[in-house]
Amino acid sequence: MRNHIVLTLGRSGSNTLCDMLNQSPEVLNYGEVLGHWTKMRKLKNRAPFLWRSDEAFVQWILTSRLLRNLANAERNLRKRREGKQDEIKRLAQVRTIGVKEFSLNFQRYGISERVLHRPGMKVIALVRRNVVDRMVSNARLGATGVVKVGGDDDDRGSGGLTIDPARIADLLRAIETENASLEQIIARLPEDAKYVIQYDDLYRDEDTRAAIMHDAFAFLGVAPIRPRTRMRKIITQPITEVIENFDACLDAVRGTHHEALLRAAAERATG
Repeated sequence: MRNHIVLTLGRSGSNTLCDMLNQSPEVLNYGEVLGHWTKMRKLKNRAPFLWRSDEAFVQWILTSRLLRNLANAERNLRKRREGKQDEIKRLAQVRTIGVKEFSLNFQRYGISERVLHRPGMKVIALVRRNVVDRMVSNARLGATGVVKVGGDDDDRGSGGLTIDPARIADLLRAIETENASLEQIIARLPEDAKYVIQYDDLYRDEDTRAAIMHDAFAFLGVAPIRPRTRMRKIITQPITEVIENFDACLDAVRGTHHEALLRAAAERATG
């Protein structure tokens, strides 16, 4: 059984990516495993003596036949209850098992990059380089708790947002630091062991997304399919509409490179 990791940061489209990967009968991605809210983390907290470290825990998740059987059985039961018989997986068909994880969690939980550099490991890196967009999406998550939205009739991502002008520079700097750390980890990976996807490309249009997924499946060594896109961007309005006090935030960073970032975001929104 081969392994893969989707390496990314929050608010970068990873729910969409993993949903599309899991539409392949040959791919089983468990999603996030290190966050305190995940089933896997809760399992580790109940029996901490079974794993000497979080790194050993991740290794176990990727290689455990028992977990593979239980996780797929639970997934198939859920799909049956939802009436999605066509999404039931047979483990005999699965060729690669993986997780999705944030690069920040590798640092937070003391996990070395050895996991990413294991022989045969395939890393799909999903990068959202636009600092302002990620900052706004983070702020919206904090304000609403909305992690993902479905079709066009799901309006949970709409509505305005007020950001404290005194904090705008710190919020942008935090995103810049996170992005730089992820890029450094990606740069250290061998070329043949990584496939890098840009967020803006993933959401550009259906044909671009289909081409990206075709190459992603080929990278994982499974038969390419054309998956459905069942999630969309949470925020689709211009930034000047999303941030209700945009002018005050702009004034707070005037004369810095963050002013240029905010102005560029506003100009992009107006075409």
